Amino acid sequence: MIPGSFLGNLPTLRVPVEFNGAVSNPDFIIDTGFSGCLKVDSATAKELGIEEDKLDVVHVRNANGQKVPAGLAHGFAELESKKRAVEILVADGPYLLGINFIATFNYKAIIDCKNWECRLESA
Repeated sequence: MIPGSFLGNLPTLRVPVEFNGAVSNPDFIIDTGFSGCLKVDSATAKELGIEEDKLDVVHVRNANGQKVPAGLAHGFAELESKKRAVEILVADGPYLLGINFIATFNYKAIIDCKNWECRLESA
């Protein structure tokens, strides 16, 4: 089980992300409306050594339906000693952890708003 926490009313999870040997441990919002793996901002991308000018640019649709450009990198994430390849989107805004990330690790997300608890569990 991977325990999370709530930041205000947002379920979050701390996940180690690796790119070319550099590691960052941001708190990601568990976003069940985001179909990707992970999204980080430019500052974290720079910390990981991701060179934004060398990324493929993809267009993603945000929650209000608008298509916005984002850089795409391929890195790794680790949960409970399981390391998996993940796609990392680089765009302004909050850190997001999406459905493909949860599926990549074969976990299920538990978001319990009654008790203000969240976690990932092995499926």
